[in-house]
This record gives sequence, C-alpha cells and structure tokens, in this order.
Amino acid sequence: MGHHLRKLLTVLVAAALLALGAAATAQAHSAHHRCHTASHVHHKCHRAAHGTRAFKHRHHRPRSERRPATARSAPSSTGSASTEQTGAAAIAKVLATPCQNTEARPEAGNVDAVDAATLCLVNQVRARDGELPLKLNTDLQEAALEHSREMVSEDYFAHVSPSGETPLQRVRETGYVPNEQMGYTVGENIAWGTLQLSTPAAIVAAWVASPEHLANILDSSYRDTAVGVAPEAPPSLSGGNPGAVYSQEFGVIVE
Repeated sequence: MGHHLRKLLTVLVAAALLALGAAATAQAHSAHHRCHTASHVHHKCHRAAHGTRAFKHRHHRPRSERRPATARSAPSSTGSASTEQTGAAAIAKVLATPCQNTEARPEAGNVDAVDAATLCLVNQVRARDGELPLKLNTDLQEAALEHSREMVSEDYFAHVSPSGETPLQRVRETGYVPNEQMGYTVGENIAWGTLQLSTPAAIVAAWVASPEHLANILDSSYRDTAVGVAPEAPPSLSGGNPGAVYSQEFGVIVE
C-alpha cells in the first residue's frame, strides 16, 4: 500500500472516528437534555405533590356540649330520599359542566379564573368518586391567599410559616371557626410549579397522584373550601422561571 494511500485511509478513518465521536456526543447531549427535562418535571411534580404532607386537623365538640342522640329526630324516608336526589343532582351537574381555563398559567390578571378552574377540577374529582361538591367560603379563601402570598414573599414552601403559624391558626384568624365549643375539621393542600406545571390541570393532577392530598380532596366530611393562587413561585425553587403557588383550604363546622 503506497504512502499516499495509507495517509488517505488514515485521514478517512480519523474523519469517520471524529464524525462518530460527534454523533455520540450529540446523542449523549440529547439524552442528557431529555434526562434533565424529565428530572425537572419529576422534581416539580414531586415538590407539588409531596413537598410537604397534606395537613388536616379535627376538633370534636366537647362531650358536655354534644346533643344526646335521643334529642335528634330520625329523618323520614321521604326526606332521606329527597336529600339523596338533591345530592345526586348536584354531582351530575358538576360532571356535566366542563371546567374552564384549566391550562392557563397563573398571571396577575387571571388568578380569579385560575382559582375557579382549580376548584372546578377538585369538585369533578369528588363527583367522580360520588362525593358532593365543596362550596366556596370567603374566610377560607382569605387564609389560602394569605398563605400562598407569604410563601412567595418569605421564600419557603411548607404548611407552617417561618414564624411558626400553622394552617389552623391562619384559618381561625379569619373567623371561620366561631368558637372553641364548635366541632370542626380543617385541612390544607399546597403546591407550586413553574411553566406548564403551574396550570390548574397540572396542580390538581399532582394532588390526585398523592394519597395524602387526594384524601383531603375526597374527604366526605368537608363542606367548604377555597383556593388561593399567587402567580409566582418561591424564588429559591423557581430557578427564575414564571410559576405559581397554590393553597387549598378545606373545612366543615360541626354544630
């Protein structure tokens, strides 16, 4: 084999190896990008669904304040049937009503629509499980919005604030629980996400995928709720991306 031919083959082999190396590098880079993206999505969903545990607090009325069972009149069969029909109609209405703005990314101008979309999706989850829809409560909405805004301004993600304020304390400060003699159950789900993971659809899906958060959503004892969305994510978590923090409060007052 001549010198020039060997040199040409060497150059061709080197070029082939270089091209192969470039292809491998590009493939590795692409794989890294996919893994990074997958990791990013998993991380955001993980934090949204499992960043902290779902909160629930139940307080029963003191026994001395409870009415004796004999003082309660048993509902008539007619009344019971009427109640069941009313509940079935309410559930059917929820299932038949499409939720609007479920793919909207929260912004300053659309938070009310995002709140409503989130509540609609939660009530649809309940309806599919045969549970009555929750009613919007302004006291719980005050607590939810306060918490979401504080998580952004104080840069944290937790049920308990840096100052030690608990979900129960936030709810009580709004006047939702009239007095210590009342029985009640309150709960809270929180979430954060960036970009497309900050939409109501993504947030509710993350809650549904978490047993503890889903338990709050499907709790048959709850009657009241509210969603409060801050159209930003905590700075230390968002990586500079646009996002949002969600808080949903649940409650029921037992007379």
